[in-house]
Amino acid sequence: MSRPKSALVLQSILEAQPPRAEDLEPVLAQRLSEVMELRWDLHRHPCLSGDEQDSADRVKGWLQSRVEPTEIVDNLGETGLAVVLDSGKPGSTVLLRAELDALPMDDLAELPHRSIRPGIAHKCGHDGHTAIVSAAGLLLHQFPLPAGRAILLYQPAEETGCGARQVLADPRFAKLGANWAFGLHNVPGLPVGQIQYRVGSLCPASEGLEIKIVGAPSHASEPQKGRNPALALSQMIGNFAALPTELGGLNSTGLITPTHIQMGDKDFGISPGEAVACFTVRAETNRKLQDLVEAIRARAGLIGSSYGLQMEFSRHDPFSATVNTPEGTEVLHRAFHHLDYPTEGMEAIFPWSEDFGEFLMRVPGAFFALGAGLDCPPLHSYEYDFPDQLIAKGALALYTAAWIAATSKRV
Repeated sequence: MSRPKSALVLQSILEAQPPRAEDLEPVLAQRLSEVMELRWDLHRHPCLSGDEQDSADRVKGWLQSRVEPTEIVDNLGETGLAVVLDSGKPGSTVLLRAELDALPMDDLAELPHRSIRPGIAHKCGHDGHTAIVSAAGLLLHQFPLPAGRAILLYQPAEETGCGARQVLADPRFAKLGANWAFGLHNVPGLPVGQIQYRVGSLCPASEGLEIKIVGAPSHASEPQKGRNPALALSQMIGNFAALPTELGGLNSTGLITPTHIQMGDKDFGISPGEAVACFTVRAETNRKLQDLVEAIRARAGLIGSSYGLQMEFSRHDPFSATVNTPEGTEVLHRAFHHLDYPTEGMEAIFPWSEDFGEFLMRVPGAFFALGAGLDCPPLHSYEYDFPDQLIAKGALALYTAAWIAATSKRV
């Protein structure tokens, strides 16, 4: 990948260079089985968003016996964890972030580390991201930063979009003084270990929009005496699909996906008078998302009024856009170049959302994708399992980014 437009915005405060991959890899290889055991332990004992205390405790116990933390902050953002490794010398404070939460779904993969908790499973790879950040912690202990500090952040509730906000709202987080933030996500469908990143928007803003349609029930033999929402609901679904193009043109990355529809009960004698429809709304920027949501509300109101129906709206699971800063992108570029890791350019943003964008609205940093394999089952599928072969590469990348950021100043 060519140098991003953010070039030459950083100046090193030291003449030294980070350890090279050939120095880091053998050390991590000797400890990789321990890291994999941590990942498998978390996979066997998954926790839902907002209930990650057990996972946080497992990670804390694992790290305490291995990296001699300078400081540990428990229950950060309610159920998160921060582990600080301080060089004791002046420099920047760099946050490396992983997620703790799993998904409300069954684990159908026939694996030795299969989830033992019915209806809860790590099907997005957060167990793997936690393993990567923890492995970076091992490297930070073995090869300490020459300046500054690193924060290993194990964030709760990423899947619901509220975890990063909870961490940022915790007064103890501000006291940690993070100056930089870096993170990653595994991506099935990309070659194993392939790295993709870009300056600017990487993941869209999104939120869930619930629309309650209120009419009036009647006997099924006399639907004209009630106000059945079926036709309005059908019209809304078809109409909403065209809104992103109407607002943003043919190149719009906006997307409106119906995710849940419920109308009446399983009954043949009543023409229902209410319905609920849920949509996930996505757009490249926070402003475009707001415009799209407002357009949905306006269009739904027009359709509803034409059928004599009332519309009630509620918003859920908000995610800000993940926008890599120029300085953070430059750090990644230097880290990947130093490690001799090839990267691929990106023509378009990823379709999924990430609440890591909340950190990037406050401090410089960047987020990157790490390929999970062309044949890896998709995220949030029953068959998915995080590929352990990504741990070493992800850990070296985050460690090196932390080293460069901690010893750099913006100019």
